Parts: sequence; C-alpha cells; structure tokens
Amino acid sequence: MNLSDKIIPGGVVLALDAHGGDFGPEVTIPAALDALAKQPELKILLCGIRQEVTPVLKKYSVESGYEHCFERLTVIDATHALDSDARPVTALRRGKGSSLWLALEQVANGRASACVSAGSTAALLALGVKLLGMLAGIERPALMSRIPSASGQTNLLDLGANLNVSANQLVQFAIMGSVACPMEAVSGQPKVALLNVGHEDNKGDTVVKEAHAMLKELPINYTGFIEGHDIFAGKADVAVCDGFSGNLILKSGEGLARMFLQHLDLAMKTGLLAKMGAFLAAKSIKRTLARFEPCKHNGAPLLGLRGVVVKSHGNANSEALGYAIVEAVVEAERQIPQLIEAMINDYSIEVGL
Repeated sequence: MNLSDKIIPGGVVLALDAHGGDFGPEVTIPAALDALAKQPELKILLCGIRQEVTPVLKKYSVESGYEHCFERLTVIDATHALDSDARPVTALRRGKGSSLWLALEQVANGRASACVSAGSTAALLALGVKLLGMLAGIERPALMSRIPSASGQTNLLDLGANLNVSANQLVQFAIMGSVACPMEAVSGQPKVALLNVGHEDNKGDTVVKEAHAMLKELPINYTGFIEGHDIFAGKADVAVCDGFSGNLILKSGEGLARMFLQHLDLAMKTGLLAKMGAFLAAKSIKRTLARFEPCKHNGAPLLGLRGVVVKSHGNANSEALGYAIVEAVVEAERQIPQLIEAMINDYSIEVGL
C-alpha cells in the first residue's frame, strides 16, 4: 500500500526521527505509542533502521493500551543514523537515507504534516533548509522555546540558530513569533518585545535600533525594548533576540532553576520545623514546581521553513518527547508556516532590506 493511502483524512501525520537524541528508539518508540494512544486521529511515520526499531516495537506490542496504536504506526526504513553532534557539512554529505533525512523528506513530499527530531540541531537546520526550503520573505529559520514566566510563559527566539543577525531578520523573527505564539496563552494580540540592554530608544547597537524602528511601523502588538529580567517577569508574550543571546538566556535560566530547586530541597530538609513545614505545604509546592518541569517545555519549533519542524532536547525522556510531539501536532493543525507566509506577504517584508 502506498504511504499516502495510509494517511488518515483530517488527521495529522507526523514523521518522527527514531534515532534522534541520546537514547534513540528506547525513548522515541514509547513516546510515539503514548501519543498515538492519546490522539486517535494521529498517524506516525517512524523513520529508523528497521533491524534496530523492530525489537523495541515487539517489546511494546504486548503492552496494554497500545493494541490499536500499531495500525497507525508505519516504519520508514533508514540506512543509517547521523551522530548527535553531526555538523552541517557532515549532514549534507552523509545525510541522504538517514533517519533524520527521511523524517524531513516525508514532510517535503507531503506524506507528513510535521517532523520531530531530538538529533543534532546543526544537522536539522542544514537538512531542513535543503529538503523543505525557506518561506518566501524569510532569510533564516529561527528556534523558539516557551519559557516559564510570571504571566505563564514567554516565547523566546532565536535560541541559537543564528548567532549574528541583521535588523531585517530580527523583524522576521518577531513576525514569526507573533504568529506561532499559542493563542490560548495570550489575551488578544501577542505582546512582542525586542531584547536590549535598556528600555530607552537610544540604548543598544545599530542592528537593534534599526529593528526597533521597523517594528514600530508594523501592525503587530510591538511593545518596545525589554531587558533580560523582563522575560521571566512575563512582560512580553514574545521576546526577540539574536541566537547568541537567546541561547545564553535559555541555558542560564535552566541553570538558575536547578540551583534554586537544590537550595529549596536542602532548606526543607534542614531541621524539624523545616521538615514539618515541607510536609504541610507539600501539595502546594508540588503544584508550583510542576510548572517549571523542563519536560513540559520541551519542543522548540524551527520557524521559517516550508513545513512544521520541531526540535526536541537531545536528552529528553519519553514524557518530554511527548510534549515535543504535541507541539508539532498543534503547529500542523494551525498551519503555522502558511500563516507566517501570509503575514510576511501582508506586511510586504522583503528579504535583504
């Protein structure tokens, strides 16, 4: 049977890189089956080396709750898998036939609505641009992540795909972030802000000032400059910056959160009163900390490509990868690439200005 014949009408078809990440099929397969069990109309094309994925699939074939999932799971046989640290040149030279290549190829050929991989970010970028191509009016793709903040969450982009950017590219990132921002997370039009060293118009370098001036002329809800601490204070729904700054903010925030949790755990175990207080407040503390669990914020969409592509953390477990799959499904249902292209055309943003 042709693959396209097996696509469920009206449902999302997801291509999953079975070997992406640190744990490969041992994580990707249970994550895929969990997603299929929870979403009856979802179909997954599992791209991987058949002799390596088959034993894992057999292990889960006897698990209760997965009986009806396998009919919506198809294995696309790969010849090899790229290393987790594969560079762009290596991906372009050796990528053809790999699990990542095939996952992206399913989207490029229209057989899948979205792709998810926990593999090399550099390889995903290089092959994504090669196989899917860029949207008209977008110069470079950008990675976006949802960061917990006082208002719920802030969408930050770019996270490292572009270390050096132009003013026009920052404007494109702002438009893409505004479109991709989850509508249920905001009231009205998303508040978009530009990361800078101060709030005043005269602060920052030439690139940031030029982007600031351009964004003020667009009919998006641009609120101006914000500083790093404003991101966690929730003063913007979308925070825009170059990939160097975004990556530093993301990883610094993760490190700070881990340190805080370590100190909190130590404080709650020091002394009888502290232990009693921790016991009495356990439920409240657990609910609060649940918001900051890294796995619940896994799944960074790679915006600007002619298809939905979501990058998962390389060390993600099956639960975390499940959130990346959900992110991809939602983006496919919302048709994010088409919405971005339409908005770019509406705003008459031209590449190279």
